[in-house]
Amino acid sequence: MLEINNITVCYKERPSLKNFSMTLETGKIASLVGESGSGKTTVIRAVLGLLAGGGKVTEGDILFEGKSLLKNTPEQWRKLRGTEISMIFQDSGAMLNPTRKIGDVFVEYIRTHEKISKKDAWKKGTLMLERMRLADADNTMNAYPFQLSGGMRQRVGIAMAMTFQPKLLLADEPTSALDVTTQAQIIRQMMELREEYGTSIIMVTHNLGVAAYMSDLIVVMKNGEITDMGDRQMILHGEHSAYTQQLLDAVPSVGGVRYV
Repeated sequence: MLEINNITVCYKERPSLKNFSMTLETGKIASLVGESGSGKTTVIRAVLGLLAGGGKVTEGDILFEGKSLLKNTPEQWRKLRGTEISMIFQDSGAMLNPTRKIGDVFVEYIRTHEKISKKDAWKKGTLMLERMRLADADNTMNAYPFQLSGGMRQRVGIAMAMTFQPKLLLADEPTSALDVTTQAQIIRQMMELREEYGTSIIMVTHNLGVAAYMSDLIVVMKNGEITDMGDRQMILHGEHSAYTQQLLDAVPSVGGVRYV
């Protein structure tokens, strides 16, 4: 479904991502793991055509359902983003306009991609919030972002991203700003999205424990390059680099028991 073929991404002629390749099948979850600056977010921004600061894919190709994303026109990107490919940001609350109610932003988002009345768009937004287990969806639609907790704002972000049942969901550190209990809830909901809609997911995370729990494929990155790539069993128990072992050693134990 998604093929990233040997891409290099440069910012002002300096490569930040080098010779990166991976394949993701329909309904599978992949996690990109590594320290800050390792190139994880650059990968998903390249897939979405949203490289910041003048970044460019200088080598390789990215294929989505057999078609090169690098050849997309601005109009093709407009139709693709938010419908077939969506993204959840690290802090969805920061992406929301603090002066506008959740419902107003949600309705505008829906009507950008679908010819629908404001009333029907409001109903659709409310239904998506209910699916994200927000207890009082109507109140949430009438709330401002600052009136919601971090976990609630993140659920709003996921609800918006999943409105049009995208084939591919890109998640940039979706749980890092949340408490442990809320992290677990968000992770379960993302896995339920895969089960319910067959959505493929690429998640960026620092947490190898989270990646090991939810992923079919784990890609460990350092300095813009892949150090290890494989399924859960291979990464946790097979041969891997010293860097991957350091990440494994950094996962905390609970009561003396390690869960990776």
